[in-house]
Amino acid sequence: MAKVKLDLDDKNAEQVLAASGQHIAAMASTEGQALFPTPAPTVPAYQAKHDALAAGINLVTTLRGQLTAALNALPGLTADLKAVMLERRDYVQDTTGGDPALIPVSGFQVAGDPGTPIGPLPAPQNVKAVPGSHPATVKVSCKAVKGAQFYPVEARPHNDPSAPWVQVSVNSTCRQTISGLISGVEYAFRIAAKGAAGISPWGDEAVCRAP
Repeated sequence: MAKVKLDLDDKNAEQVLAASGQHIAAMASTEGQALFPTPAPTVPAYQAKHDALAAGINLVTTLRGQLTAALNALPGLTADLKAVMLERRDYVQDTTGGDPALIPVSGFQVAGDPGTPIGPLPAPQNVKAVPGSHPATVKVSCKAVKGAQFYPVEARPHNDPSAPWVQVSVNSTCRQTISGLISGVEYAFRIAAKGAAGISPWGDEAVCRAP
């Protein structure tokens, strides 16, 4: 006597659903209804379990897409918030006149004694730009500059030298991820160093095509 073969242990959720759908279609055919008039479990009970798995798979697919979109958006959202926090820091600095007793009222900490400015900063060296880990992102870096507190980054399309430079990031580290670019476009990037004595000249350009 032959036995029914399923091999469910080797199937993932999508494969189980596909096999179940094929079974439902066969059972609903004229021949299937004639041979199996009173299936167990009943048609409604079986269909409910099938539909529940289908809904679960669809939900996972939707959530995966939303998670990917959220992860891709995080670098840009982080850069945006950092930019306005730096603006707010400057506002607090100007409003308090650098009074260490007033700065904490803003929720910001008082920086250590900066001492005497070390003088004008040199242009950053060894500027690099490589494709980022996510679409439309590029990682830029340079050699750390002594005395630098922030590193502004500007970009423009590489094939249009007349295009204006646009600030795309500013961070306290010399390694930054630039997001919100257009995939397939080749960009030129430049980095400066900003410290107590002001901003340095721009470093050499680095060119990279956004993935």
